[in-house]
Amino acid sequence: MDTVWLDVQMWTPMRGRVHPFTTVVCDAPDPAPRTTADWQAWAAAYLEIVAGKDDWQPGRYHYTAELRDDGGRTAQVFTRGQWNWRT
Repeated sequence: MDTVWLDVQMWTPMRGRVHPFTTVVCDAPDPAPRTTADWQAWAAAYLEIVAGKDDWQPGRYHYTAELRDDGGRTAQVFTRGQWNWRT
């Protein structure tokens, strides 16, 4: 595994739902996390870096860390979670 995708959605409180926000393509962690909690910690740390660099709006984000096949379809989900970004 060389690449992990973080599919990110943003919570919109005015509408009370999430909407697609971005997909972050990441180098796979080495060694790969072994538990769901480890994957969530890795994803939160990675999102923290990207959000700070790209100046994301503060708020709640939902994400899925996944492996994709050559066609771009989800082949394996490592974890799902939510993450709060505060600047």
